[in-house]
Amino acid sequence: MNKILPLTFVALSVAACDQVPALSNLTDRPWLRDASGGQQATANRLPSSASVEVAALPDAGSQTTVQDTRPTASASGLLGTTVASLGDATRQGFWIETPLVSAPQKGKVRYPKTGREVKVDLIPRAGASSGGSSLSLGAMRLLDVPLTALAEVEVFVQ
Repeated sequence: MNKILPLTFVALSVAACDQVPALSNLTDRPWLRDASGGQQATANRLPSSASVEVAALPDAGSQTTVQDTRPTASASGLLGTTVASLGDATRQGFWIETPLVSAPQKGKVRYPKTGREVKVDLIPRAGASSGGSSLSLGAMRLLDVPLTALAEVEVFVQ
């Protein structure tokens, strides 16, 4: 009797695992669910590579001289410098909401600390032109900006 009781308990416990939602749902991935609830969305949430334009980085092995790459306002369409923080992380795409523009348009953002640039959609934001901006998660990652940082970026119009 002492040997049968523990074996029965183990057998019932294993059989009941499927009845416990926390144990039977170990493969659930809530970050893949769509906004409406139960159904899982596709895992590929990034835009296609054909729709994303990223400025080229210099070749690491090349022996080039350092040039002054600071933009001039008349030639490059520099709108200004703004302090940007992480915007709505659930909103897809490459964009910046900034008070430097009054109408939606295409442009680019440059992070002077890394020298990286990314083409973005410029979205108007209410407020003074000296106010801060919100930068998309994808743009912050391409610019190599820490996600918790308040980054000073240069905004250009195309």
